[in-house]
Amino acid sequence: MADEFKGRVVDRESQSPLAGLTVRLVEDELSTKTDDNGTFQIEASDSDAKTIRVESVGYMFDEEQNVSPNDEIEFKLRKRHESAATIREQHYLANGCEVDNPAKPEWNIAFTSSLLKGDLAPDPTYTRRDPSSVILVDGTYYVWYSYSLTHDTNKIAPWDLNDLYLATSKDGETWKEQGVAVPRGVEGSFDHRSVFTTEIFVHDDVYYLIYQAAADVDGIYNRNVVGMAHAQSPDGPWKKLDAPVLTPTYTEQMFFDNRAVHDPCLIHYRDKFYLYYKGECSCRDNENCRQWCNPPCGLRKQVKWGVAISDSPTGPFEKSPYNPITNTGHEVMVWKYGTGIAILQHQDGPEAKTIQYAEDGLNFQVMGTVKNMPEAAGLFRPNEPDDTPHSGVQWGLSHVLKWNAGPKGWMYIQKYQKVE
Repeated sequence: MADEFKGRVVDRESQSPLAGLTVRLVEDELSTKTDDNGTFQIEASDSDAKTIRVESVGYMFDEEQNVSPNDEIEFKLRKRHESAATIREQHYLANGCEVDNPAKPEWNIAFTSSLLKGDLAPDPTYTRRDPSSVILVDGTYYVWYSYSLTHDTNKIAPWDLNDLYLATSKDGETWKEQGVAVPRGVEGSFDHRSVFTTEIFVHDDVYYLIYQAAADVDGIYNRNVVGMAHAQSPDGPWKKLDAPVLTPTYTEQMFFDNRAVHDPCLIHYRDKFYLYYKGECSCRDNENCRQWCNPPCGLRKQVKWGVAISDSPTGPFEKSPYNPITNTGHEVMVWKYGTGIAILQHQDGPEAKTIQYAEDGLNFQVMGTVKNMPEAAGLFRPNEPDDTPHSGVQWGLSHVLKWNAGPKGWMYIQKYQKVE
């Protein structure tokens, strides 16, 4: 008797069967459609445990791993919703790409930058990039960042062959490099090739570093994952989680994060843990390609953000049905303001160089303009922020990229601050 994988797909809310959805047996590269009762079955090539993936345009993608043949499995899918940013993008495409920015004076913001001193002063021998948020603990400022040797000819990108380093300061200007905080993983691990683009999060006196990770060369420019390490002190030692906390949406359909998940940032909000991230799309010959992968409005590139939500800082995280929650992006800059969430939108979209706000942390509205946007900004996280729109973005650290220095470019960290 052949080994079969079978099950049923229903709407999570109504429990109604979902017909006509694509179900894939990933390892065997086989697929089928659900019938009118929402059921499916696929004959496998062997009796090994496999991954079953369900895809639908109107519902969130889902998958189950390590499913044994002849087991009954039920998928309960959530309906997708269009975020405010997605609706605005559709309006731009239909109306000449003119962005409506109210440019409210209390929201408009401008920045200036300055070089750091000490170990983080610019030195082309070392590439230091993508600083985390800056936190203040017992009178000492802490920052983590991606570190590599600029002239390492084995690198294929500035973020390749990176480890996560720590530096400390008493004044935020002069920094002492403390060495490796989180190294690359052992051979065969999900973070063996590189660990980079990290963010710090503190909750209940536990410190969490969330970071991008690549297992191999493919993960540097293509499908990477997000890992996490935690410690009882900002000085470490750091213990890694055994598995990633976030992965791309592995779908054959075009979607904003089907290629990569970058720039993770964890926020405690409404008694949940919101993991904001940047998604990147892989464009194939597909009718949906224009929507997700071809940039609108004459842009060279488009990047969008998503968010995944959990009851615990270590997951499991469930991606929001409102994803993507922005129509612009690149690096993620997020802070709490009032009862909602504020963000900076840097580039790669129609709403570049804007400051935005969402009362629900999902449906962001354009509030003002940003001048001299810091690149890859790590925000200083005050212990007691002021209740103003700019309270979470008064100053911090960012990086500067010099493509013409070194075989793959050189990057250093600088300070930025709000212009009063």
